[in-house]
Amino acid sequence: MCSRVAQSNRWSKAQPFLFANLEKERKSRYNITLTDKADIILKPGIDYTVEDAVFWLINEGAASYKEAMQYSTFNAKCETIFDLKSFKNRIYNMRCIVPVDAFYEAMGKPGSKQPYAIRLKDREPFGMAGVYSVWQDPETKTNIYTFSIITTVANDLVAKYHEKARMPVILPPVSFELWLDEKLNSKEDISAFFQSYPAEQMEVFPVSKNVISTKHRIFGEECLQEVPTEENSPNLF
Repeated sequence: MCSRVAQSNRWSKAQPFLFANLEKERKSRYNITLTDKADIILKPGIDYTVEDAVFWLINEGAASYKEAMQYSTFNAKCETIFDLKSFKNRIYNMRCIVPVDAFYEAMGKPGSKQPYAIRLKDREPFGMAGVYSVWQDPETKTNIYTFSIITTVANDLVAKYHEKARMPVILPPVSFELWLDEKLNSKEDISAFFQSYPAEQMEVFPVSKNVISTKHRIFGEECLQEVPTEENSPNLF
């Protein structure tokens, strides 16, 4: 499960993302979790667009926002994405990229979990693979973009920090445009992207418990500041 990410606006100025042709400055959001909004990059036609999207995929047929929240569609497992109703059509023609600085995982007992930030060693923004929807709110008639992050088997590093040994699919920068290309439409070719990112190119460090706090949640750059802990590695199960 990938349910919390950091997304500063650095990605919008980073070389691998310049193809998106941004027209305005993007917000920095260092603590995005489920139902929050985040930038996603998509290509619904001939042009790339960046949309402010809800982190929880809502299927077009959902009668209400409340109904949509009954289904855990914020992540899509690569092993079942071609089979499940919520994702099986989107993976062919509604793919997106979620640019981030890091994602968070937490380890420990309920109520005392220690969060960790996971990022690339070079500390550059990276792109996660996702799928999206455009849901029309029946009450307001407003079109709302929503998305799900695709997950795969965790590498050896991330597996130590995730109970189910999962991690987001991280796309190679050279393949960003290919991932969004409508010509990428075979199961075999799409599945080739579902690899675990190399552990030796990633790093993990402890961050403030307020990152995951409901009462004292923090949102700024301090979310990505390393903090001391009794151990810099989690207690393994």
